[in-house]
Amino acid sequence: MLARLFPNLGCCMSTARFLSVVPTTPLWQLLYEDAILEFDNAKMPKRILRARSAIREREGENLTDPSERQLLDDALWTLHVLEEIGARKQSA
Repeated sequence: MLARLFPNLGCCMSTARFLSVVPTTPLWQLLYEDAILEFDNAKMPKRILRARSAIREREGENLTDPSERQLLDDALWTLHVLEEIGARKQSA
């Protein structure tokens, strides 16, 4: 069932891990963690894109907790920094 709902989450997120954290961990956070923990420079841009998309989607929802807004902003900033580091590595 999860594979049908999220067919493109990537191989790093096993179904067992996904099932164990879904009730308490938002999807944007799981995708963000996958992006910041990715060591393969070829996979990182796609992971960053997925995480950013999930964060933007969450931002579009009615957020009532100011601390969650800060978490989302911090996550977006971290993804931006990772992109900058990746761009510098490619140009070096």
